[in-house]
Amino acid sequence: MMQHTAIEMPVGKFKKIRALNRRRNYFIKKIRTLLRVYIAKMLWDSPARSELNLISARKVLLMRNEGAIGDVVVDSALVKCLHESGYIVDFLLTKSNSQVMRYNPRIRHIYEAEDVTSACYLKKFTHNVPRSVITELANNKYDIVIDPSLFDIPVHRLLLLKQINAKAVLGFNKWPSINHYTKSFDFDCANWHVSKTFSCIADCMQLDKKQLETYDLHIPQDIYAETQQFLTAIEGRNIIINIFAGNEDRCLSQAQLAAIIEQLQIAYPAVNIILLDHRKEIRLPLPDRVVINPFKTLHHAMALIAQADLIISPDTSIVHMAAAWQKPLIAIYKDVRLNNQLWAPGYENARQIIIKCGKVHQQQDIASLIMAEIDPARLS
Repeated sequence: MMQHTAIEMPVGKFKKIRALNRRRNYFIKKIRTLLRVYIAKMLWDSPARSELNLISARKVLLMRNEGAIGDVVVDSALVKCLHESGYIVDFLLTKSNSQVMRYNPRIRHIYEAEDVTSACYLKKFTHNVPRSVITELANNKYDIVIDPSLFDIPVHRLLLLKQINAKAVLGFNKWPSINHYTKSFDFDCANWHVSKTFSCIADCMQLDKKQLETYDLHIPQDIYAETQQFLTAIEGRNIIINIFAGNEDRCLSQAQLAAIIEQLQIAYPAVNIILLDHRKEIRLPLPDRVVINPFKTLHHAMALIAQADLIISPDTSIVHMAAAWQKPLIAIYKDVRLNNQLWAPGYENARQIIIKCGKVHQQQDIASLIMAEIDPARLS
């Protein structure tokens, strides 16, 4: 009987084939998106580009009907700058990220779109803004719409801009051939921090850039008082730890959390550790002086961050909340070229750890890396 010998393909060849497939799939996906945007341009783009008239401009709409909470935290600096320069500011957000701005007195109206995944948001020809909201936005007759998004053009964006029908639209990295954008700024996402977007807007609109120096978050006094009372009761210095991010690859594991807690308690036995657990997933047995945040709302978490002595978090909105109060921060980032500088903490009191091994939860010595970045004077 003839025997058949299996031929094994070298592991290196498998890797090359997978890499080629990924590149091909990415290329096809990019072409499909470009075709969709081109169709959208044919259907909904303005026939001519408008001029920016700053003399009569008074009403501004910021659009963030996508994106995460961290995006909106960062946008708060621009809200303050526009308001202090005399503009009436409205904000189009989603049901999820609108909570950041709920108590901001510098915003006239907050309008809510439906929550949507990034994939659906980019590909669909229909947007997530309800018809009733569109009617209100159109009736407001905005002088300027600001679209702060930096990557890709959602297929439906031109439909939304046509329906709102503002006198001028400012954006970033958009096709020069799209007439809806009165001005599109070229922005280097690999080398510039996101806060530079506001400088581009401020220069164009002749705003006072001193108002852009910090993010501008607002916490109701009663919420701040509740967290203050909680911190007074547990006494001592406080470290806030968050292990969750929007993407699982950027999250810390609970095993890593246990190691971080252990090393912190050895080095700083009198310090309290407060764990943020909005997912309600932490299952570790908690030693003395370690507690889970007892409050439920985003603004309670903000208030705890505003009063903390140190924050430890992966790359997520907590980083930018810490930046709002320039709090001592250790931020852990997955090594992504178009993210690490763009969404860095961006202030002197912050330390940024870049994980080179791939996924954050795969870093074996993360606790030691964090401990090396702590200034003992801040916890003594």
